[in-house]
Amino acid sequence: MYEKDYNTKLGILLKDVNKSLDKNFKYFCHLVKKDLRDGYDYVIAITGYPGVGKSQLGAIFDGQIDEAATLNKNICFIPTSKEIEKRYMSLPIYSPFHIDEASRGLHKHKWYDKVQQKLNLLFDTERENHYLCTIVIMPRFQNFTENFRNFRIKYWINILERGLGVVYKRDEDKDAKDPWHIEENYKLKEKKWYGKRIFERSLPDIVRKEQLTKNYWFYFKIPEIPKEIWAVYQELKKKSREFKEPELDIESYRERLDREKIDRWNKIKELKNEGMSHVEIGAVMGISAETIRRHLRQMEAYERMKGKTPIPAAEEVNNIFNQEKHDKVKEVPEEFNNL
Repeated sequence: MYEKDYNTKLGILLKDVNKSLDKNFKYFCHLVKKDLRDGYDYVIAITGYPGVGKSQLGAIFDGQIDEAATLNKNICFIPTSKEIEKRYMSLPIYSPFHIDEASRGLHKHKWYDKVQQKLNLLFDTERENHYLCTIVIMPRFQNFTENFRNFRIKYWINILERGLGVVYKRDEDKDAKDPWHIEENYKLKEKKWYGKRIFERSLPDIVRKEQLTKNYWFYFKIPEIPKEIWAVYQELKKKSREFKEPELDIESYRERLDREKIDRWNKIKELKNEGMSHVEIGAVMGISAETIRRHLRQMEAYERMKGKTPIPAAEEVNNIFNQEKHDKVKEVPEEFNNL
């Protein structure tokens, strides 16, 4: 019944939906597309309670990033490490890669840790000339590991209730202990409520408090996907559960130690690529400069053991704040500037 629609381009399926999209959201998607073509890969987190429309927003985002994206090709309904790698490698450059959490969200063995570990590995080893916009759907932002949350996720979209999302930007200051300022923002909001109890807080009041936080960017309305298209999405999700036996991504003690070591190495590599000294890296990570040197020697030995030649980090240009790089972006919605 739905076979015809599985591979129909989202640009066609969501043609009417796209007409009603918020201008700020469309411009946001435009910036993401431009940065992909400038050589940046993106990770965008979408969070919110079950049933608020996280998956629907993900599908809309897919179509905005690439009109040729499809429900069958660009969405991973069984997010195991093997399926993640298979789907990641099959997508062409500049594609959206939508990882749905619904089929695994209630499992107790922390599948999302394995998913993030696999994504980190793919970003480190396969990202060159394979720039993707990865959209990861998770009920709760704190479920992401610290390293993945702070060094991979560029933008965070939280859906407050069905039809209303808020976009946050990561703090790019290298000295920020938590680039999302979660605890700091929470304390700020609590102070601004002046003792008002939770059941007394209206949605407009909640949005106004979010606008006071450091990472707030803009809010936008989310249109509904037509029921017949959403039925195709649900059917694909059901088929994924029926015809694929997912491997249990249960993390052993040894695997956890290896993952933590790789996460630590990745963090050191990122900080070193930012130009920080061993002493500065040690201060950020809470360990000595000598320990940082030891880790770097281990990383170099590990790369030699795998037969890899260390490649110097490419010079990165900040395409968001470099106005010269954005000369072609002439028309900016006036509402966007007032956010």
